[in-house]
Amino acid sequence: MGLVSVRLFANLREIVGKPQLVLEASTIREVLTTLRSEHPALQPLLCEDGDVRPYITILINGNNIRDMDALATILSDGDEVAIFPPVSGG
Repeated sequence: MGLVSVRLFANLREIVGKPQLVLEASTIREVLTTLRSEHPALQPLLCEDGDVRPYITILINGNNIRDMDALATILSDGDEVAIFPPVSGG
């Protein structure tokens, strides 16, 4: 288990109150569990039926977790996790 940087964007950032956190986690699932535990208002925005909502994008060092092992994707010490909610506007 290592320390990872978690960057949050848009309304996720507003709920947490800061743009970046450092968490101890070994998988994306652990990152999300910690975020939801520490910030319960994130729960309905991030997850549905135990999985990441389809409109949430999570990147590890710029790579989409959907192209990896999704929630089971292993993290290394120093990885950067970026979590993006849906963005609209023009």
